[in-house]
Amino acid sequence: MKRRHLLGLGALGLLGGWALRPTDRGREHDAYFAALNRHLQRDGDGLPTLLLDLDRLDANADLLAARLGGRLQLRLVAKSLASIGLLEYLAKRLQTQRFMVFHQPQLNRLARSFAQADLLLGKPMPVAAALNFYRQLPHHLDFDPDRQVTWLIDSQQRLMEYAELAKALGRPLRIALEIDIGLKRGGFGTPQALVEAMQQLHHLPALPLQGLMGYDAHVAHNPPWQGQSQALRDADARYRQFISSAQTFTERWPSLNEIAVGSALLKPAAFDTALLDEHQPALWIASPVLKALDGDLPYAQSLQPLLEAWNPNRQNAYYLYGGRWPAQPVSPAGLDYDKLYGRSANQERLIGSASTQLTDRDWVFLRPAISEGLLDDFSELRLLRRGQLVGRWGTIGNA
Repeated sequence: MKRRHLLGLGALGLLGGWALRPTDRGREHDAYFAALNRHLQRDGDGLPTLLLDLDRLDANADLLAARLGGRLQLRLVAKSLASIGLLEYLAKRLQTQRFMVFHQPQLNRLARSFAQADLLLGKPMPVAAALNFYRQLPHHLDFDPDRQVTWLIDSQQRLMEYAELAKALGRPLRIALEIDIGLKRGGFGTPQALVEAMQQLHHLPALPLQGLMGYDAHVAHNPPWQGQSQALRDADARYRQFISSAQTFTERWPSLNEIAVGSALLKPAAFDTALLDEHQPALWIASPVLKALDGDLPYAQSLQPLLEAWNPNRQNAYYLYGGRWPAQPVSPAGLDYDKLYGRSANQERLIGSASTQLTDRDWVFLRPAISEGLLDDFSELRLLRRGQLVGRWGTIGNA
């Protein structure tokens, strides 16, 4: 092949590669976030803030209620909705006093805050943690743990440990038995193992059995070779096997009588599934921009023109107040974490093009991947109603 042909092919390759370079994704805040940006500029505390859109929360709650249609009792998952104000609001709107709790200090907090609550442990507690609950529970409360708390039991060993605790406390401990319906995270793994536990309960009257609990989170994350409908049928078949075994002892076991919901009401990004297509994101992290600078990297300033020419989304760097949240920037569009620079919990660096029009007076909005544990990192939720800041709810944290 002639040299000029080789040179021509090389030039075409370079031009083709250049044509594949990233486009400018930068945009200014859309109308929704532009309004929030103005409100926070005027009324914000200058700190990273959790924003809860009550209108979207209401829509999600009403959609859930319509889908349940009164056929199932609803239990609110406290770890994903870790604010007394939020739980009170949802309990009223959804007409429930049932809560699922995953942390002993939060169990005590809910017992103090909800005198009529039915509290179910969402994971097995070490007996030392259960003992702490009773030691820390004020005696003057109207809350009666003998009727209003159900402890989760996942094994024969834990069953016997709770029997000893009930004996030491001189009081009954209501229990539910955890069953493994496919998640492979513990619990009684076979109907036979469940039968053996229930036979043991005949001799343990201080542990009144309230029911079975299974967790089917794996159904929403089925692998490509396992269709979601089939995954749901498999989980349902597992439920039925366990229930059939339980019914040999009593006829009080319906196939399903309640459902626990938490994050779906806020719809963080990890819950972008087909099952929740109609739900709306209702929770945002807002952080003030501390610095709006050129996108230079340490030791690579001379390369910045080339980096910008290849990727206009590296033109500017924006440093936030705080960072390392489990969240992705959503507004203004076109921002991203800088993989060449790294993450920071102190001053998170985002990169973007000049098209974002951000200054150090602006706020950036991020969408959390999860709500579980996130509320613990903030002291409060700021509430939005029709795009206006209208109030605050404290978060539960670890107490």
